[in-house]
Amino acid sequence: MNKCLLIFCLLPFALVAQIPKSIPFEEKNQQRINEIAGYLEEKPAGFGVSYHNRSEWEKIKDKIDYPSILQKAEEVLNTEMPAWDDELYLEFSRNGVRPPGEKMLNARKSRLAPLVWAECIENKGRFVPKIESTLKDLISHRSWILPAHDASLDVFYGKKHEVDLVAAAFVHELAETLYFLDDKISEPVRQEVIDSMYTRAFNPVKDALQTGQGYTFNWFNNTNNWNAVCLAGVTSAAVGVIKDRKERALFVAAAEYYSQNSVLGYADDGYCTEGLGYFNYGFQHYIILREQLYQRTKGAIDLFKGEKMKKIAMYGINFEIINGAYPAFADCRIGVTVSPQILWYCNHNLGLGLPAYDHLDSQKLLPSVFTAMLLFPNTASQNSTPVESSAKAEGKQPIRTFFDKAGVLICRPENPTAQSMGVALKGGNNDEHHNHNDVGSYSLIIGDETLAGDPGGPYHYAGAMWTEKRYTFKSISSFGHPVAVIDQTLQKAGKEFRAEIIGTNFTSTRDEYTLDLTKAYDCPNLKSYTRKFVYDRNGKGSLLVEDHFELNKAGSFESAVITLADWQEIGDNKIKLSGKQHTAHIKIEVSSPKGYTIIPEKIQENGPEFSRIGIRLNEKSKEGYIRTFFEAE
Repeated sequence: MNKCLLIFCLLPFALVAQIPKSIPFEEKNQQRINEIAGYLEEKPAGFGVSYHNRSEWEKIKDKIDYPSILQKAEEVLNTEMPAWDDELYLEFSRNGVRPPGEKMLNARKSRLAPLVWAECIENKGRFVPKIESTLKDLISHRSWILPAHDASLDVFYGKKHEVDLVAAAFVHELAETLYFLDDKISEPVRQEVIDSMYTRAFNPVKDALQTGQGYTFNWFNNTNNWNAVCLAGVTSAAVGVIKDRKERALFVAAAEYYSQNSVLGYADDGYCTEGLGYFNYGFQHYIILREQLYQRTKGAIDLFKGEKMKKIAMYGINFEIINGAYPAFADCRIGVTVSPQILWYCNHNLGLGLPAYDHLDSQKLLPSVFTAMLLFPNTASQNSTPVESSAKAEGKQPIRTFFDKAGVLICRPENPTAQSMGVALKGGNNDEHHNHNDVGSYSLIIGDETLAGDPGGPYHYAGAMWTEKRYTFKSISSFGHPVAVIDQTLQKAGKEFRAEIIGTNFTSTRDEYTLDLTKAYDCPNLKSYTRKFVYDRNGKGSLLVEDHFELNKAGSFESAVITLADWQEIGDNKIKLSGKQHTAHIKIEVSSPKGYTIIPEKIQENGPEFSRIGIRLNEKSKEGYIRTFFEAE
């Protein structure tokens, strides 16, 4: 990953778009803008209906946990808005600490949605004054973007306006609020909100589309979650409040065009390099954008066209190891699972044939624009697709999933139990979205517990994690992953630092997967380094990780086991991992006659503490091996 792409405090992760940038966009796309204007309704609209449609809101009352929403709304009604605090916002620019400012913003913004939904369902007017005062409070923020995205404080000090992830989501929520409540919001307040939306969001985006200048957050051409999230928020807001159809059409045409970058951000096999958590976040917003454009243009624009969409939609199914457990590759927490709402929507729109996602469990949904999209009539609720007669439809995972384009292999037992082992084995390169230098990493699951492998994280970002210091964090560098340190050299960041698949041998009982990891290291002394994985399905399952190295001259070599479990050496070259529910034994074999030394280290960086169990050869060698053999107890 290039150093210039690490400045996340100013820029999101970005890759060069594979579609033409088309800036200035408006000038070059007038014909398409005019066509889209003809598709749009006369008036702006959002998801669902306004409060006037009592029959539809009565249905919503039954679909959602209304008592909890009402209780929350009444709590907000009877409390004062938490104060805006400049000092908390400035904490990031001063010390690189994100949580204080973000918590302050969330505490204020989270008050709006329950008030709006409670008023639309109850329809007595008692929440309206609080809604109006809340709207006025929220739009008065000195900045609508996160402090981490305003490191220069240009937005905070009013020098310019920008749109980031949270600002985009916020303008969408504002638009949906005005649409739901219609004439319950007084005209002066409504106009004040819309004027603010123009100043803080619409005008900066239009300026970028019309001139291509003066815009820092170039998420139009990003291929990560920023593209979908920002396009979904700004476009939904535009079609929700802008009266002029031609003006609305500009935003829609831009979303249609630049959303291609979201699709390009996934590998051709559907793999999401950002990790499962960011898949849930980014693809959810792609769905919001898809549904919004489909509804507003009466189906003339459909962002679900193309076979790749099915592969992306199935990522959350195919990426599962066993028993609902997933790898925590990239920036992801252990324990994250795929969004069932995403799978429900895609199941009905793309015919995925997943009976477990035929029905939407709406009682746990919280008030949001996504919930509005899901609960009111939409393309998924109005589209019933047949269930395929297959192992997939019966709810049984295949014994392996190979994301061959991404270089990630998922190996599963034939008949998983609560004691079975499953693994995920990672190739790829070190220029992936939300990259960790982790080529050759793996994740080992027993039951539904991660016993060894990628530790996941960070659970929240430190400011320096998005600067040139990113890989000084052990949990993001290869040091904090279960890969080798070769002649005191760690893996480097960049697309050229990659794995090459040099061998696969898949059978019904075992899977062999061999990677050449030589190019993952910038080590002049390294001649070759290969890692061979052997996953065996017999019994409860086992995994062999076999590292072979060859150096130009004698040097040091160290492999590592990473675990969040308790561990202890139990003699005879064995280590025992003791998790909360499961245990595993590791047998270590090395080439050196002088054996090896265990180098333990505890690591905690913005996430749970984990152990790095370094396995270092006791003598420098020109060639050799370390084998670690995991077996479920």
